[in-house]
Amino acid sequence: MTLYLGADDMRALATHAVTMNAARAAVEAEAAGRTVVPPRMDVDLERGFLRVMPAAYNDLMGLKVMTLVRGLGTRYLILLYSQTSGELIAMFDADEVTRLRTAATTTLAGEMLVPGGSETLGLVGSGFEAEGHLRAFAAQWPLREVRVFSRGRERREAFAARMSEELGIAVEPVETVAAATGSAPVCVLATKASEPVVNGADFQPGAVVLSIGSTRPDLRELDAATLRRSAALLVDDARQVKLESGDIIEALACGALSADHVVGMAQAEPAKLVRDGDRDLLAFKSVGTAIQDLALASAVHAAAVEAGRGRDVGELTRLKPFAAPPPDALQAIAEGTA
Repeated sequence: MTLYLGADDMRALATHAVTMNAARAAVEAEAAGRTVVPPRMDVDLERGFLRVMPAAYNDLMGLKVMTLVRGLGTRYLILLYSQTSGELIAMFDADEVTRLRTAATTTLAGEMLVPGGSETLGLVGSGFEAEGHLRAFAAQWPLREVRVFSRGRERREAFAARMSEELGIAVEPVETVAAATGSAPVCVLATKASEPVVNGADFQPGAVVLSIGSTRPDLRELDAATLRRSAALLVDDARQVKLESGDIIEALACGALSADHVVGMAQAEPAKLVRDGDRDLLAFKSVGTAIQDLALASAVHAAAVEAGRGRDVGELTRLKPFAAPPPDALQAIAEGTA
């Protein structure tokens, strides 16, 4: 049996508690050595790219496939398999999975860097990811006010009005990036920029900067000045961040950041997340991992089975069994002479 779960199923089943528990489970599994994450594959094409992200997580395995067509949009698919049987357990239209797991991972990083949370948040971006992140932080922290900047005035004003009404907090649109980043102890950057969107000099002393953009080498979100001020860069996956994130690749190359400053979430300890003199900021960078996808997908699959949601599409991948060995080979195996 393979269960298909669409966006409506995700919205019904993936509560804030489910997504946060899945984010924690992903980090815990990695820390315990129960994950395998090969490098993801990007196929660059004339009109966009194809990305394939395989992984193994606890007793599961699977992958996420992402397509991007410039000027049109993106599509996401997750396939979830059993390691024990090889069975395709579930398929997901993974647009919502991506948004929710990314926001939950950033929120968990925020907990690590800002124990107790913050009442004030600066936000750069007003799109798909910004919306998901603001919901997650509002559910987790005692937020009272948010200042948001994005390039389009009408877009950021509409975002602020919509989210203020939905969340019951003051979301204020501001005219500049500095007005958002310089007025809050915690800032979230959620853009798809190809050039840095912030000036490192604008952040408050001791601020925390949570950056989820720049997930490809050709993208940028953080500038070198921000990373020169960062005593620690908490990351979801150190290897992938160093390979995939354009602003981190550049910062390591120019010396604004060293490998010693990069701390994986699964290896994070309070002693590694300490400010030091001129390096007065703490930062987070996420590129997203298939472990995060599988952790949330497995949690939603369990909730779907319990709730009777989803569409059974039958056995999409039939088992092709190995041919049985001849009797003499079985005897040799039993006698230990094979």
